[in-house]
Amino acid sequence: MAYEKRPGDLAVFKNDRKEKETHPDYTITGLTLDGRPMKGALWLKEGRDGKKFMAGKIEVDEYAENKSRGGGSADVREGSTQSVAGRDRDRQHYDLNDDIPFIVW
Repeated sequence: MAYEKRPGDLAVFKNDRKEKETHPDYTITGLTLDGRPMKGALWLKEGRDGKKFMAGKIEVDEYAENKSRGGGSADVREGSTQSVAGRDRDRQHYDLNDDIPFIVW
């Protein structure tokens, strides 16, 4: 039986393509509690007291969500104002090929 993602599930993978300190140490994929695709990143950090911890970010993966709905280059979300350039930028950071892998809105 194949693994089936369920809402709230996530998977963490070591980032084997890390080339710069700004790239995450781990990437995250999964589904939000309402079943939307999500992505994220984790960085290994060290606190002032020397204790190691992970810090990260998660967000809805709108590129994967649009792709799973059969969308082409158009954003299918109702009321969306995201430009074509914004979608292209999202696709680039989804692949973790730039200095800042995630965009903060």
